Amino acid sequence: MKQVNSFLIAFSMYSRIPVPQPDWEHSSMDYVMCYFPFVGTVMGGLAWACCQGGHVLGLSAFLLAAILTALPLWISGGIHMDGYMDTKDALASCGDREKKLDILKDSHTGAFAVMGCGLYLVLSFGAWCALEPGRGLACACMGYMVSRTLSGLSVLCFPKAKKSGSYVTMFAEKARKRRAVLFLALLLILEGALLLCLGGWRGGVTAVAAAAVFGWYYHMSRKQFGGITGDLAGYFVQLCELAILLAMAVTG
Repeated sequence: MKQVNSFLIAFSMYSRIPVPQPDWEHSSMDYVMCYFPFVGTVMGGLAWACCQGGHVLGLSAFLLAAILTALPLWISGGIHMDGYMDTKDALASCGDREKKLDILKDSHTGAFAVMGCGLYLVLSFGAWCALEPGRGLACACMGYMVSRTLSGLSVLCFPKAKKSGSYVTMFAEKARKRRAVLFLALLLILEGALLLCLGGWRGGVTAVAAAAVFGWYYHMSRKQFGGITGDLAGYFVQLCELAILLAMAVTG
């Protein structure tokens, strides 16, 4: 029952996909991060289906790219983009760590957040316009799952900017950490193998792009914030997805 509740909590928190009401007791938080990547599985599957259906229906490249750009925001409810925008505002600040953490909590949207979101959407739209059906598309769709697997690992393993009072701290404390980390590590290996099978050398490019963003995320979060927060975890998900998408668009 705990596994089912963890699955339902992961989907109810990180997507707008309708699921039965979960039991939100603390013991149900044990494996939430294990099921978080499967939100990306659904997202990638829907992106693939939309792309194939769009080509069958003869939709224009621009309309199809617009749909594929909007799709992740619709499925996630914008929760990760919210973290991305908050983090862009905080990184643009010249303040110290405490100031940056305060900006993350601020409900107001700053100019750098708006510009960052606009640039993100433009780049995503352009990449989808350039991406042709084939191996690159398969890798781009896999990116939704890869980004969430790495984000889940960061929540469990990276230093936290706050010792208490945040979702990432709560999930890290409540998780069966060793089992969850092992599961996500094995899932990441499986995803890497699948990328190579589906994408060939493009799968390797996808893995390199994701690893590069993950390494930078670790360094940046420690240097700028003293660790990660929920907003930073969302920022990483968005940035990793975009990096993979751009890499696939560039390599064809």
